[in-house]
Amino acid sequence: MFLIVSSLAAILEAQQPFVHGSDVAFAVRTDQTQYVMGEPIIIRYTVKNVSNGALFVPKSQWGIRCGDPPHLWARLEDNSGKHYEPGYVGSCLGPSPDDRMSVSEGMRKDAVLVRPGQAVHGSFTFQPKVLSDLKPGSYRLESVLYGWNLSLNTSELSELHRMGVPFLIGETHATTHVELQAASKN
Repeated sequence: MFLIVSSLAAILEAQQPFVHGSDVAFAVRTDQTQYVMGEPIIIRYTVKNVSNGALFVPKSQWGIRCGDPPHLWARLEDNSGKHYEPGYVGSCLGPSPDDRMSVSEGMRKDAVLVRPGQAVHGSFTFQPKVLSDLKPGSYRLESVLYGWNLSLNTSELSELHRMGVPFLIGETHATTHVELQAASKN
């Protein structure tokens, strides 16, 4: 009985078209360590496949479907442990052609294939000016890479499985430090 149950579990696991964040190394950096209060911070990221098989990771900060949450996000943490995180909002002007795509068509547009040992690089902008209660000081910049956390039916899961390479799910974190300085008064 145990052999049948464990074999069934292994088959079901092998059929899942997803892998967890432990299969990638996620790192972030900024071009400088000091910024003037309110100045946009460009966050440069690297996602490296540290697994033994190819996998798909998000291609950019935002997915192709309007209203979906971001794949890359950041917040600041001050020396006392208080977090400063912007919200996000989208404006969708009705259905787009992307909304009519099958799940595999959408993933082909939204993902990039990364083979073992390969890395992809990109950037996104963090806007501290929307955080009105920030004060000058040292902050830990906490960034998150979100995979796809989709509610899929059996047919859609099978469709993704037929693509032959798993997709990243869950989240992976990376940090760096920045210093925010008061604007000079001229």
